[in-house]
Amino acid sequence: MRKRLFTFCWIALAILVVGGAIQLVLPSRMAARAQAALARTKADLHQQGFKTDLTDFDLTTSPEMRAREAVLMATATQPSSEPFTDDPNLLAALTNNRVIVVWQEEWLKRQSPPAHGSTDKLTWEDLRAAVNLNKSQIDAACAAILSGPIQFNLNAAAGNAMLLPHLAVLKRLTATLDDRAMLALQDGDRDAAWTNLMAATRLVTSWKTEPAEVSHMVRFADAKEVYGATWQALQMSGWTEDQLGQLQREWEGADFLHDLPEITAFRRASYAREFEQDQPNSAGYFPAFGNLINVATHDLPGLWKEIGRSWYEKEYWEYGHYDDARTLLHFYRDRELEARNAIRAPNWQAMRQLPGVTNKVAFRTEYPSRTSARLRLREMNRSFQECGVGIFGDAAEAETERDILVTAIALKRHHLKYGEYPNTLQALAPEFLPAVPADFMDGQPLRYRLEGQDHFVLYSVGLDGVDNGGKLPTSGDAMKFFWPPPRETSERGTDIVWPLPADVAEVSELRRHELETEAQKAEAAADNDAVSQWERTSRNQSSAGSFFIIPAPEPPGLNYHGQPMSVALSANKTGTNRPSLAELLTLHQITTGDEPEDITFEIPVNYDVVTNLGELLLCVDANPQSAPEIEPAQEMDLERSDDGKCHLVWSTLYESRGKHALHAALGIYAPQFSNPLIEGPITYFTITNLCQFSISSATFDPQTGATWRARLPESNGLYTIDLATPEGKRLKTITGSTTNGVIKVHWDLIDDQGQRFTNDSFDSVFHINLPDSVRSQTLNGP
Repeated sequence: MRKRLFTFCWIALAILVVGGAIQLVLPSRMAARAQAALARTKADLHQQGFKTDLTDFDLTTSPEMRAREAVLMATATQPSSEPFTDDPNLLAALTNNRVIVVWQEEWLKRQSPPAHGSTDKLTWEDLRAAVNLNKSQIDAACAAILSGPIQFNLNAAAGNAMLLPHLAVLKRLTATLDDRAMLALQDGDRDAAWTNLMAATRLVTSWKTEPAEVSHMVRFADAKEVYGATWQALQMSGWTEDQLGQLQREWEGADFLHDLPEITAFRRASYAREFEQDQPNSAGYFPAFGNLINVATHDLPGLWKEIGRSWYEKEYWEYGHYDDARTLLHFYRDRELEARNAIRAPNWQAMRQLPGVTNKVAFRTEYPSRTSARLRLREMNRSFQECGVGIFGDAAEAETERDILVTAIALKRHHLKYGEYPNTLQALAPEFLPAVPADFMDGQPLRYRLEGQDHFVLYSVGLDGVDNGGKLPTSGDAMKFFWPPPRETSERGTDIVWPLPADVAEVSELRRHELETEAQKAEAAADNDAVSQWERTSRNQSSAGSFFIIPAPEPPGLNYHGQPMSVALSANKTGTNRPSLAELLTLHQITTGDEPEDITFEIPVNYDVVTNLGELLLCVDANPQSAPEIEPAQEMDLERSDDGKCHLVWSTLYESRGKHALHAALGIYAPQFSNPLIEGPITYFTITNLCQFSISSATFDPQTGATWRARLPESNGLYTIDLATPEGKRLKTITGSTTNGVIKVHWDLIDDQGQRFTNDSFDSVFHINLPDSVRSQTLNGP
């Protein structure tokens, strides 16, 4: 009985395996029907006016446009040129809701201070040098932009992988043209300002943008930058009616909404192409029959899993994959219809109520696959980057800024003709505008009010639809990134504003406050640097007594001009004894009369050879056996003696008091020597100074003055500082005391006679008294 049951199970298993294999191998009628259904869907959508294939998009351009494109692309920053990405903020708002007219300022403010410096001050000379790096190419680009429409020759067949190298170029070029316009306004060159402003404007208004979302986002961001540049330019008087009329017509002809459905169409065709390319060869889904028998023998449950997996793979790629492609085509057809409905909305308030504008619809399929998972991931990333309103909100904001620009220019034309701004916007129609300008955000008239006879405020309520009285954003939009920062609106609780200009007194007060803040930051940084310096030197000094004297063996094969290195380096070529490298790099103190502030060591090394090979350093408390890097002296000068030897002049003012381990180090930087570092033996030296100065104490700012920072060996100290010119003329005497062991004194460069010191250098002498230990010392200061 048991034997018959076992035989029956094997027969049933064989029938299932063979039957399943036959079903997997034989062509599926469902596959043929699925492919036919996909073809019909494409044909139906195409007949309805929907693009379903990348061949439906022709992004090639005429030879004239390709020539124009080549001129624009030639403005790309060359790898060898210095990059410049810190353009001035053209809508920098004060706390009183007014904007600085930057071209009237003596200097500009950097949006991002350089990492290597603490100042955010940007001089006009620095800006001019940066934007003139490729002046001839920018001049040629201006002419090309003004000569006709702009479009870039692209390979639409690449779909989502289509290369868009021109986006970075357009972003940089727009900023450069804005900067050049500001420079021309600052110089009083109205013609040059007009040329650059019009070129920047046409980069936005005349660019026929390809149907890629990122391209439109860059266009919206560039429009915002040109909005600020136009506001700056219109703060200058003297523009003609022809110029203002031309500028107004440029913005009237722009449309930031019309092409949004085409983005969805291009995305549909791109994803459809990816679905086609993702289909693998259906052969090989089902494992070999022998493998199935092997699995059945050892793991019967695993057999069903293997058959089920293979069955699903073949089922998906033969007809499920085509069903997914049909679902995708219908999905993006619906999204395109939503986009078409959205751009027909009369305003943002109506648009945002429509499906798909602010509430994204996710693509869903009944078949889990790598293709659909990749598509969903891309859509999730896009939604994350949009962070709220998405491309429709950005387009609505750009459209609103366009309307404000057109209205502001019309107001300028009214002022030019009648000598005043109108009391209401109704006065602009129909002479300067065809109708009373409406706020695209809520459909109401743009908000407008006069401020005196010569200024006005014009604004939109913004994406949140709340009238905040024309409040300006203070951050966010000023940043210049390739991808604009995500936002729901420029800033919550603010509006989109054509603002009032700040007056001279307001800007002067702002600049004064900025300089004070910058000085405070610099002072705090100098304090921190001084503490770090003192702690580092003390830490290094703590192990100086444990150093060993290690001779410097001459590396084998180290020759210079055919001579062993020790012979080439020696300053004394007479005699028969050839000194070793250890002897050459031994420190020998000589007395010069500048002690204890400056200590001079002589090294019998040829100065001319050393300076040709590399550099000679004095290392302080740097153990050559264990230190990963040498620790050079805080302040040391290499000088040439009369007989051609090297003198290392070491300023002890910046080192900690007490015993130090010193040694010379020769760095040979010639390529043939592979950058060896040769170190000499240890010499011990004791510093007796009663105060240790910070490195920053050695310099002073001719605008703000000089600050000394010094550390004493005791908490309580008295000091007197005598200041004099290098010729010995007395300037000022400063006295003071400390109870924390730190001297910090600032001199504003005003001498005892009330006169401001204007020379490049002065001398200082410090008289130190330590009452607790009854010690005193006089030192020549930094």
